[in-house]
Amino acid sequence: MDDQILLQNVSIGKTPSVRQRETYEPEQSDSSLGLQIPDGEARPSNESRQDDNFMSAVLPPVDKGRHAWMFCISACVFETFIWGWNNTYGIFQNYYSSHSPFDSASPAAISVIGTTSLGIQYMEIIVLIAFFQRYPEYAKPAMWICLLICVVALIVSSFATQVWHLILLQGVVFGLSAGILYAPIVMWLSDWFVARRGLAGGIIFGGSGVGGFVFPLAMGYLLDSVGFRWTLRIWALSLGVFCGVALIGVNPRIPVRKPTMDVPRHPWFPADLSRLKSPLLAIILGTNAVQALGFFPVSLFIPTYTSSLSSATLPSTIVLALFNAVSVVFFIMFGRICDSYPYPYVILASGIGSMLAALLLWGFASSLGWVFAFAAVFGGFSGGFPGVWPAAASEIGGQLNHITSLAFGCFAVVKGIAAIVGPIIAASLHDRSNHAKTIYGGFGFRNVEIFVGAMAGATSVGAVVLSFYSTYKRKPINRAPS
Repeated sequence: MDDQILLQNVSIGKTPSVRQRETYEPEQSDSSLGLQIPDGEARPSNESRQDDNFMSAVLPPVDKGRHAWMFCISACVFETFIWGWNNTYGIFQNYYSSHSPFDSASPAAISVIGTTSLGIQYMEIIVLIAFFQRYPEYAKPAMWICLLICVVALIVSSFATQVWHLILLQGVVFGLSAGILYAPIVMWLSDWFVARRGLAGGIIFGGSGVGGFVFPLAMGYLLDSVGFRWTLRIWALSLGVFCGVALIGVNPRIPVRKPTMDVPRHPWFPADLSRLKSPLLAIILGTNAVQALGFFPVSLFIPTYTSSLSSATLPSTIVLALFNAVSVVFFIMFGRICDSYPYPYVILASGIGSMLAALLLWGFASSLGWVFAFAAVFGGFSGGFPGVWPAAASEIGGQLNHITSLAFGCFAVVKGIAAIVGPIIAASLHDRSNHAKTIYGGFGFRNVEIFVGAMAGATSVGAVVLSFYSTYKRKPINRAPS
């Protein structure tokens, strides 16, 4: 068989390894090609198997090699600049609230800028994954176009004079474009990494912690030195250069070919959605929801709490940077542990650690030292939680990578909703009129701390339920006798 025809048949623009993990025998799999053949259909001939073996030989290997790790490192750069930027918005919020021309706007209106961008990026992922699985030939061009749009949106927003300008440009336009820029990375991760997917996911997702540590310090310095207009312009240039170079290394493992008349496009959603309808996904989504409801209020309010203890701006910047930085270590550590041990154990540890940090360290925090300790412990145990996503999504999708990618999208949608709802709940619980430094729950944060601790405790309960379901409730697949 001609090599180009073979490439076309295997790489028809469906992210082929998505449907390829289960191969010629129902209980066996090929990690390179894995073309899924439903029961009752004809099995490939010896010649076809030889062609598949050839295709496996010419493709880059999974879990190792220059191409796989180039994808991992390049994706980490995107994670750093896109999600690290999101973790930095608290610095801009403080600046916008206290400097012209936005200081006359309400804090709620200014906070909409960051929550809009964050919520859009999380919630659009599942739709984008479905689109790019059906039209994968558009994924890479869309990434280049959206990178340009992100840069232009930031530059134009530097000329803003009204808060709604920032909501439109930094919130809506940047959020939509950044989500499109990032979605193919989630989709292609399952192609490049299988056995080391947890480690790779931890490295990639840990980039948000790197950016969350470096960028608050850098942005705080730039805002004080040159103002928000030139800060946004410098940031836009940096984003374009670094992500432009990284985009060269972000590619699908199997070359994309347009579908032909003989081989139709991938459907918008798989015909068999039984894995997404299982109680397993519902339990994971519920656990993910309560975890995120407790996480985002801390990332928003910890600079405010720090400012109550110190009038200087530097401690607030440092505590936010520390909060984001520790998550890098826990991202990678959680991901690596999930490669070897059941991920519900990691969720349980994350929930217990976060609960104790919120109720004890934050509750009794009466000095900057206690706040820094809380930021480190909670930022690690709670901020590193998404490190379990690759393992959880893999259990849902099994050897069907398109289901795994959709599970990722479901996780992101839930977290996006929590990113908006969590801070709203916390803001309603915060007693802004109480400025007293009490023994427990000072400066009006008592109810916020209890809420965060309760959500972390609910995360632990979710881990127990998840472990129980995985161990006792999942029925083995009945196989027909040979």
